[in-house]
Amino acid sequence: MTLRTNSAAARVCAMAALVTLGGCATKSDIRDLQVELRALAARQDSVLAEMRLGAVSTQDTLRTQADQLFDFRGDVTRQLRLVVESLSRLEALAGENQRGLVGVRDQLTNLRRQTGSSQAGPGDDGSEGATGGAPAGGDAQQLYRTASDLRMRGSLTTARMAFQQFLDNYPNHELAPEAQFFLADILDQQNEREGALEAFRAIQERFPTADKVPDALYRIALIQIDQEDTEAAVATLERIINTYPDTIMAELAAEKLDEIR
Repeated sequence: MTLRTNSAAARVCAMAALVTLGGCATKSDIRDLQVELRALAARQDSVLAEMRLGAVSTQDTLRTQADQLFDFRGDVTRQLRLVVESLSRLEALAGENQRGLVGVRDQLTNLRRQTGSSQAGPGDDGSEGATGGAPAGGDAQQLYRTASDLRMRGSLTTARMAFQQFLDNYPNHELAPEAQFFLADILDQQNEREGALEAFRAIQERFPTADKVPDALYRIALIQIDQEDTEAAVATLERIINTYPDTIMAELAAEKLDEIR
């Protein structure tokens, strides 16, 4: 395209020079010159448009490649939030042996069946045991897997109850930070923003050394941005960058900081 444009420009210059040196020009010469000028202008506009499209395409490609690492759907903010969720899920499930999924009815039954001691069972009338203890026939790992399975199935309300039960029963378990994070994420997905903020903040308060702390802070910043609390969001993002400089969350925080400033 550039070579053709340069060639056309040379032809126009040559025609203009001939007209000037000839001292006179016919209407046909002038028309030809005007046609060439218009064609040259059109080609230049086309080249400029192509260059602009190329620049935009390059920027879009770079942005898409970055987003694909951290987003899967929705707008940029939503994509970033969902990919953090996906990465967190992969971290939580890493090293665990996958169990065959049981029916939702069985899972719900297991969640409701709680007893005051490990030997307590259903009453004589066939009703379920009293609530307050660990689920009958289960343990922390089983309860966590059940909550995770429900969450991946999209049963957010039931998964929320399961994660809350896990935290109530096993507040100091090694998976407690993960459970707290997913509980906060579910609240956020259900548009309970204040509850989500409180749940995310609980991670840094209860588990200050957990790997999930920078993730939770980033999610807090995203909610603050959605709530148009830019000043608080800036402070949260800067905290991530300064406190966790070598994490991927710090990179995301820096990018988000550039967007909102």
